[in-house]
Amino acid sequence: TDLITFSVRCGTPDGVVTQQLRAETHRDLANWARCVVQGCHNSVALQRELACRCVWQGQLAQLVLHLEEGFSLLEAPGPRDPKVLWSFPFERLRSSADDGARLLWLDFGSDEEIELDLEACPKPLVFILHNFLSAKIHRLGLYA
Repeated sequence: TDLITFSVRCGTPDGVVTQQLRAETHRDLANWARCVVQGCHNSVALQRELACRCVWQGQLAQLVLHLEEGFSLLEAPGPRDPKVLWSFPFERLRSSADDGARLLWLDFGSDEEIELDLEACPKPLVFILHNFLSAKIHRLGLYA
């Protein structure tokens, strides 16, 4: 019999950490996968919103991911009602990329790609973004 293993990748402030795990049966592997995905979707449903500090075009700002509203970039925290610099629904996201160190690029199909300096490794935010997108797709019933 073949050994059944799988990897879990976790985003941390220092980058991605990979853990190798073993399942006894293929059914156990499927249960693990289902529990991880459901746990991520439940976390998104409970949290609903995540905000993180970033720099956009040399200006300190706050990137907000919201389960219903999608992406918003706000003026840096401080004003009681910060100005919305831009916002896009999740459906407009065409692609994203990062440099693994600080920068995140978002393409919403507009003329130019948006570059955000997260001032730290972007991988944890990318993992969170993937969970938001997956939860939204699952909630809409667009899963296999």
